[in-house]
Amino acid sequence: MNDRRAYPKNPATEKNEPGLLVGLRRFVDGRRIEAAVPMELRRRGQVTSFGERLGGLTNQNYKVYLGGEALVLRLPGRGTGRFINRSTERANQEAAAKAGFTPRSIYFNGKTGVKITPYLSEARTLDPVSAKEPERTAAIASLLSRFHSSSIRFVNDFDVFKLANIYERVARSRFAHFYDDYPRIRGRVLALERPLASMSVFKVACHNDLVPENMLETAEGLTLIDWEYSGMNDPAWDIASFFLETGYDEAQQRSFIKTYTAGSAQPRFGLRVEAYRLLQDYLWSLWSLLQETASRDPVKARNYRAYGQDRFDRALTMLPLVEAKFGLSRATERVRK
Repeated sequence: MNDRRAYPKNPATEKNEPGLLVGLRRFVDGRRIEAAVPMELRRRGQVTSFGERLGGLTNQNYKVYLGGEALVLRLPGRGTGRFINRSTERANQEAAAKAGFTPRSIYFNGKTGVKITPYLSEARTLDPVSAKEPERTAAIASLLSRFHSSSIRFVNDFDVFKLANIYERVARSRFAHFYDDYPRIRGRVLALERPLASMSVFKVACHNDLVPENMLETAEGLTLIDWEYSGMNDPAWDIASFFLETGYDEAQQRSFIKTYTAGSAQPRFGLRVEAYRLLQDYLWSLWSLLQETASRDPVKARNYRAYGQDRFDRALTMLPLVEAKFGLSRATERVRK
């Protein structure tokens, strides 16, 4: 996963750290990389060398060299096995790669989550600014339209309500400090499950974590990466995710949806997008509690807390409007057991 883009940056970098600390960190990273390289690659006589640490907050990603070839090694973050099924991720990524929507992995351990993929040196990672450029917006809408209308079948369903319950359960087991007024807001948010289910939307293969940084622009066109949250879902979830993480305004959203749907109307599509925007803020606020409680770095823990609070507050702001559009009364404030 490319880790919630709005997360506050930690000002401590190698540029201002003592030389001894930098050297120690690189040594530890090098030992972790060496231990993670699968035996079958070692047996080929390929030499592993450490390049640089790449982006990632939940997972650790490194540029490495095997036999002179630049690759990306992903090491899963601490505790992610409790809420991410790596075997499912591998199966879904392989299905997406077979259909041409993502690069193939060189190695993927479905138990540990250790993954090695080609390093695409000429690829450009999108960001909220580049994703808003008109020619790129059209290309992204077309990509997602092709992806959602493909015949890909993922091995699991993505259910935001079940996932939120898992996150909450794990957070409680770690003695997380929940946000103020959480029990009351939880009941109101989870009350959206029934009206959304009543829409009987046909589920398709979805990425479910469409931050712009999970899209790469290559010489062959746009491609998707990072399939940790992939599964069969309402395609409006992906569109809501993309809008939320890029900050598209209403005019940009209308233009995008027109290209995405090729002008054909989809029942209550806009309403579903609105509901999923709220649900994603709620879900990732719980995700932030998991990162906060797993972090050994106090600065990172505080940053995760601030990020989660921001998303929880934004969900709370959106909640009355979404409730009104679904015809939900304030009686839904009761806590669901």
